[in-house]
Amino acid sequence: MRSLREWFGGRIQWLVGLIVLFAIIVCGIYMGLHVWQEYRTPPEERVAEALHYAVNATEYTYVSEAVRIHDGVTQVITHLKGEKSGDNVHLYGTAEVVNTEINIYQIGDTFYRQDVVSGQWQQMIGQNLEATQYLIQEIHPLGCLNMQDTFQVVAQGKEKANGVSCKKYQVQSNGESTFLTSVWKEFYYTVWIDKKHRLQQVELIADDHEDSLEQLHLTIQFDWDTKVDPIEVPT
Repeated sequence: MRSLREWFGGRIQWLVGLIVLFAIIVCGIYMGLHVWQEYRTPPEERVAEALHYAVNATEYTYVSEAVRIHDGVTQVITHLKGEKSGDNVHLYGTAEVVNTEINIYQIGDTFYRQDVVSGQWQQMIGQNLEATQYLIQEIHPLGCLNMQDTFQVVAQGKEKANGVSCKKYQVQSNGESTFLTSVWKEFYYTVWIDKKHRLQQVELIADDHEDSLEQLHLTIQFDWDTKVDPIEVPT
């Protein structure tokens, strides 16, 4: 009887060991394929995928700062926070270049803007809507992520952004934003992409069309983990 138990015990240990060994081999193959796929993915494809995700994601928050540098002198243009939930967007902060507060909601195709004097919310229609849409183009930092289909990418190794380990890429593009390209040219991006292929940080440098001494510096930091409450019509 004892020898039978020992025989079964030995068989069970052998089977458990075989299962563990099989699991290790499968995990090793999976990790190897993942590393191989990551290595084989062209930098242009990796950047395009991260940009597409950022533009089309349904929920996230971000902070941005736009700075104008003229002949070595720095002037902050805007410092903004944004959040997106579904198709709705809330953008708020300061336009320091004109010393005013910004608080704008985009609910579907409708814009609401808070009057800085009365504090009342105004639904934008007619000329006010056109002015608000132009303002959104001017201050909305995510507009810079709409690049042309062709852009040049150079991988620059790994680096942390927002405390997250990322792959770092240098990107050159002419951009697609109507407002940005009407004022600026030669867009140089630095992007940090995490292991989930999401943008953690974007830095943009662009030159002025007419003044070689003037540059735009724009920094955007993303937060994909903070829960965003439903964004509704402000009251």
